[in-house]
Amino acid sequence: MAGGKLSPRQKMINMMYLVLMALLALNVSKEILKSFHLFEQSFNNAAINIDAKNKATIDALQKSSDEKPLKTKPYIERARKTQKIANDFVKYVNNLITTTESLYGGEEARNEEGEMLAADQMEKHANYFVNEGHGIEFRDRINKAREDMLNILKPDPLDTLYNIETNEVYEEALASCQLWAKEPTSGKGNWVSQNLEHVPAAGLMAVLSRIKNDAKSLEANVLEKLASRVDATDYKFDKLEAKVLAKSNYVMQGESYEADILIVASDSKSDPQITVDGTSINVEGGVGKYTQTAGGIGIKTFAGKIIVNGPEGPQEFEFTDEFTVFKPAATIAATEMNLLYKGIDNPMSISVPGFAASEVRISAPGLNLKSLGGGKYNAKVPSSTSRSVTITASISKDGKSKVVGSQKFRVRSLPQPRAQLGGIPNDGLPKGKASVSAQTSIIASMGAGFAYNLNYRVQGFKLIMAYKRKPPVIAASNSGALTARMRSLVKSAKKGDRILIEGIRAKEAKYGFKSNLSPIIITIK
Repeated sequence: MAGGKLSPRQKMINMMYLVLMALLALNVSKEILKSFHLFEQSFNNAAINIDAKNKATIDALQKSSDEKPLKTKPYIERARKTQKIANDFVKYVNNLITTTESLYGGEEARNEEGEMLAADQMEKHANYFVNEGHGIEFRDRINKAREDMLNILKPDPLDTLYNIETNEVYEEALASCQLWAKEPTSGKGNWVSQNLEHVPAAGLMAVLSRIKNDAKSLEANVLEKLASRVDATDYKFDKLEAKVLAKSNYVMQGESYEADILIVASDSKSDPQITVDGTSINVEGGVGKYTQTAGGIGIKTFAGKIIVNGPEGPQEFEFTDEFTVFKPAATIAATEMNLLYKGIDNPMSISVPGFAASEVRISAPGLNLKSLGGGKYNAKVPSSTSRSVTITASISKDGKSKVVGSQKFRVRSLPQPRAQLGGIPNDGLPKGKASVSAQTSIIASMGAGFAYNLNYRVQGFKLIMAYKRKPPVIAASNSGALTARMRSLVKSAKKGDRILIEGIRAKEAKYGFKSNLSPIIITIK
């Protein structure tokens, strides 16, 4: 069909196909946006457990400080400082969340389920973080909070009661710290661009919740290491509570759900007994290590008991928790349509919910794929490629690669552009002399229904004036413009005379494609 004339029916079929592809892309997009909301919820739920754990650690330190103020002073002071740094940073992030919601409607920004109504939008928050400079400020605040909390664990020669004398404790905390706005070493764009600019509003909310969670986790780590420096025998607790601390409550099918199960403020010198669904699990340093392979999709629950030796003998504490298993899925879509054209840049979007673009590996045999950053790509199909290509996305976890999705795309050669005299359609129907005489150039285009922006320029043509009652006259142009002689010939035309424009040569501005276009025939009515 390349270079041929499309009927109105075929044009309508092509337009319906484009609309169908857009609707399919929209359905996939809604599933991705839903996943972002689930991740946001997961991070927020995990933060509740961490807050409870941090409060218990502070309360225990305070109890010890009340009884042994001199010995505990350096640790309770540093714990309070850590708590303030974390709280100030979390407050700052919460303000960013509120600000983002205000950009998209304020109190009306979310539906009854808490999902962002403008989940797929990114222009407003991209302007806020990039153009207004708040993204750089956010990056610097992240790294400042990270540095300030970690530095609390460094030795202090001026404090003789503080028994951290080497960088070992600091380095342990540094190695496990996830709170870090690290500039990328590969790909396109900086940290702000990859994490704040090129993500939809729903994705941004998940990112902000994750960063809050990372700050709370670092706070918990610092508090635990401070508390561990105080003799455990000095602690006297009046409240014991079972806790389940999951790394994530949303797990891909086939992967493992991992959680720490512990009794808060337990005696570190006496490990508790922990059972899950009637089976004993391994306990290390007072913490139960529980692992369960995620099977079928859906909500999974488990329950158990923690038994500790209290002042009045064994005490039993029950716990329950749940996690959600979801099936991993990659979204691989051509931005314009489910079709790739040879020789041009075909915009594509490839993403895996729950994984950063840098963690996704793409395999595309027979295709030159160039990353633009943020899950965006340009795909160029060589002329030698067959009628279809398959793009496969995989992720790497725990040293293993896992395929999470693939998509087959049809490959086609570019259709030929069509030429026309100015604004007059090249449809073979008779035209009035006045409208024909008003035109000054020959143009070439792919038509309104073509998805990609290709700019063809006419470089030359011949005009043949075929009179009914006298010999034809030929004139040539070395550009797309009608010469003065051509315009004169057109103005001399009478009813029934025919204008033949042939030998039309055109070249595409970006890719350099050269095309010989079908002739234009106009009969004067």
